[in-house]
Amino acid sequence: MIATAYAARTNNAFVLTETVTVAKLMHQGLTQKDIRQRVLVEDLFQIRSQVSRERALQSILKRLHQVPEAYITLVATGNPDIRRLTILFLILREHRLLRELIAEVLLDKLKRYDYVLTLADLRTFFEGKRDQNPTVAAWADSTYKKAASNTVNVLLNAGLLQPTSPRGNYQIRAVPVPSPLRHQLLADGLGHYLTLMLDV
Repeated sequence: MIATAYAARTNNAFVLTETVTVAKLMHQGLTQKDIRQRVLVEDLFQIRSQVSRERALQSILKRLHQVPEAYITLVATGNPDIRRLTILFLILREHRLLRELIAEVLLDKLKRYDYVLTLADLRTFFEGKRDQNPTVAAWADSTYKKAASNTVNVLLNAGLLQPTSPRGNYQIRAVPVPSPLRHQLLADGLGHYLTLMLDV
């Protein structure tokens, strides 16, 4: 299922460790009820606030809901690169703004052998979305800034961007997708995601 609407993703964008924790519990065959009990009562996420714990868990359960078992297994048992890029794939499915940032800006730059993403590039992209789309235009300023910042943070956490100086600039890193994830995506007819993961 690919999300086609824009959504203001303002928190819990990547949550790598927490997603791995939940995927391991799912892989062990625990029900959502059991997982909720373990995470919230035993504080498996090591998050002090009960509200934040609940919010992070909701976000992860939603992300892993109706995902083929193979991807849960990759997150639960894979090496750090496989885990990171599988989570990126799962986020790409639900995050239209992120897909468009990669397709319209990062891939375009890579085609021109330009490996630097500047603050100006990001501003142009996000302002353009605001001008073109009534949903994005309707976001409050604070929501818009947070959604933009979180979109960039996903790419940083996934390892596709690396901060450089001057502050606000990033190096674009095209990294090969590990074989187990690549083979799974191709087997499922989802090879187009490899391009969005900068495996070009």
